[in-house]
Amino acid sequence: MPGAVYLDFDVKAKPDILHDLNKFPYPIADNTFDEIFAKHIIEHLNDPIGFMREMCRILKPGGTIFVATPHFSCRVAYSEPQHKLFFSYFMFNNVINGLDFEVLEQKITFFKTFRAVGISFLANKFPDTYERFWTYIFPAENVTLLAKKKAA
Repeated sequence: MPGAVYLDFDVKAKPDILHDLNKFPYPIADNTFDEIFAKHIIEHLNDPIGFMREMCRILKPGGTIFVATPHFSCRVAYSEPQHKLFFSYFMFNNVINGLDFEVLEQKITFFKTFRAVGISFLANKFPDTYERFWTYIFPAENVTLLAKKKAA
């Protein structure tokens, strides 16, 4: 992403900030970023609640965070040994509980075939019913969260 600050623990990735996200606190000042984009990161971490707490700390009031992770029904979720936790639509409620985030959008995403037949619409309109009864018939791809840090 142009203009982004890249954080990674692998020196070979040539990050702007070299740091392991499993170690708190992160070497970033409070209220630093307007936007945070965390795609396919949270499922690799030992403490996703601690990660979201740090994201809230380093995000400016009014700033947004986008998080995407494989849905628990996606084969990618359980086929990579580095994944420590599987996420459902409702897992984000628990991960951000008590933090100063306002949820702007939360979605279950699907592969193209299931989007074409309306499964995405139904799953997001009725996420509890989808995850209880339909999830292994129509597996999802990702679960995403877009949230805004509440103003101080």
